[in-house]
Amino acid sequence: MQTKKRGSASEKNRSVFGTGSRLLCPWLLGMLLLGACEQTDAPEPLIAEEGDTDGGFAADLALRPIAICPEHMALVAVPETRSSVCVDRYEAAVERLRPDGTSEPWPFDRVVDGLTVRAIIRPGQKPQAYISGTQAQAACKLAGKRLCTQPEWLAACQGRSRFTYPYGNTYKKGACNEGRSTNPVHDCFGPGGGVFTSKNMNDPCCVSLPNTVAPAGSFPECKSSDHVYDLHGNLHEWVDATTPSGNGVFRGGFFVDAKINGAGCLYRTVAHAKSYHDYSTGFRCCADPAPSPAP
Repeated sequence: MQTKKRGSASEKNRSVFGTGSRLLCPWLLGMLLLGACEQTDAPEPLIAEEGDTDGGFAADLALRPIAICPEHMALVAVPETRSSVCVDRYEAAVERLRPDGTSEPWPFDRVVDGLTVRAIIRPGQKPQAYISGTQAQAACKLAGKRLCTQPEWLAACQGRSRFTYPYGNTYKKGACNEGRSTNPVHDCFGPGGGVFTSKNMNDPCCVSLPNTVAPAGSFPECKSSDHVYDLHGNLHEWVDATTPSGNGVFRGGFFVDAKINGAGCLYRTVAHAKSYHDYSTGFRCCADPAPSPAP
């Protein structure tokens, strides 16, 4: 598969389905879920060898006033912006907000179209699939958070050593929830590329099968140095980013494929609008840290 050279001014919208795209990758349809060949012009961080540091930023951060993150969020240093951010340790589930202000749990395997949902973090609960970038941003906002920027997400995944994978530079098969041998769309609806319709790809069957979406944090090795889980595989994660063509960005891969668009933390899909959702799309939130109270 050919990828765009860094610095190219053109943006190729490659989707394994070919809908609205300029390049069709039909050989991927039997294995993968969705648009996976496009790259953006934004440079990725360099991959460092184990033991590399962040140029003294961590030490500088340690001299600043202590910041506090909410429960189930990790304080992550972001070298690119020389700042820190609170990042959800787990991929988010959601709850539905009723018109009277009360809330109720929402099934992870149902779309949220037309609903008002709020992001929640519950270790051991399956995270929300079938959610768009626009819906994810709104769900984070109702929780007092926001989608992570790309530098924040990468900092959470790569850690201060800028690893390729959350756990290091060497791939470990089975460490994260990825590499399922068959695509659940085929398992549910039969062979061939014609089964990859919006209706089928948003059907609960796709995550009802074994080895699909896993409960948050259930892969103990799939964590970063800041103890942020499932950044590689499980569900794609929307981030707060827009491509030159106006598409959204999700990162990290999902339970079938977490390789075709980049290794580990560098995996990135940019072939879909922010309104897009299917069984593979999820999210997590970030928030600005609060200063610790004065003694």
